[in-house]
Amino acid sequence: MLAFILAALLFQTPPSDARQVALSPARIVTEVDASRLKGDIVRLAWSPDGSQFYLQAVERDSYGTVKQTRHYLVSTASRSMKDADAEPAWASTYWGWKSAQASPGAAAFKIDVSSRQEMKRSTAAPTGGALAKGGAADPAAGTTLQDVASASDAAQVQTIYSLKVKGETIGEWINEAVVPGVNFAWAPAPHALLVFAKRDGGPLVVLDAAGRKQELAGVKTAVLPAWSSDGTKLAWLERKNKKTYDLKIAEIGAR
Repeated sequence: MLAFILAALLFQTPPSDARQVALSPARIVTEVDASRLKGDIVRLAWSPDGSQFYLQAVERDSYGTVKQTRHYLVSTASRSMKDADAEPAWASTYWGWKSAQASPGAAAFKIDVSSRQEMKRSTAAPTGGALAKGGAADPAAGTTLQDVASASDAAQVQTIYSLKVKGETIGEWINEAVVPGVNFAWAPAPHALLVFAKRDGGPLVVLDAAGRKQELAGVKTAVLPAWSSDGTKLAWLERKNKKTYDLKIAEIGAR
């Protein structure tokens, strides 16, 4: 009983210093098979009372355009999943503050968005021969006009969008639109904390308004992190393979 009381006190609320944040051992709510959901999972939202999760899956065409959106609800008690006709109002509200540019608890604690362009070559550029040195094309020297033309065709300009917080890069998108919230989540007010992971899955990292950070123990391949509305728990999808995940919950507090 004493151990239970101490654990409850420990995980009542997260501290303001990210270095002092701790996760309790996670529990699995249910397994999520993306192939059965018929699309890529792009949203995980938590109901205000903690009784339900909302999952959104999208199906895209060959150009990456969303052609179908599907909605699902998961009960934390029964661990069952069922189809939904639309995104619940509470899920839309939750996603609004969870994926905002600034912390709900500290307006100055915000995400900076920047972009840059880089040249990427699928093959190495020609370096030899007289043409490369400004002279005439010399097939015997190994560099021809055709070589230069082929290398030029292979070169592509990439536009890279970066999200940074306190100088920490929390995500990058290459030649695609930024989707806020897919790899990060603000803690609810009044907590000024941010948790993020790599877009394709990785450890959870928590960051505070002073720029202090910590990689949370016990998490390896998390995607779509999500705080509970009272700030005492974290949920995420733990990637098992390309299409299968475990939906996990852990209490969060001070260590």
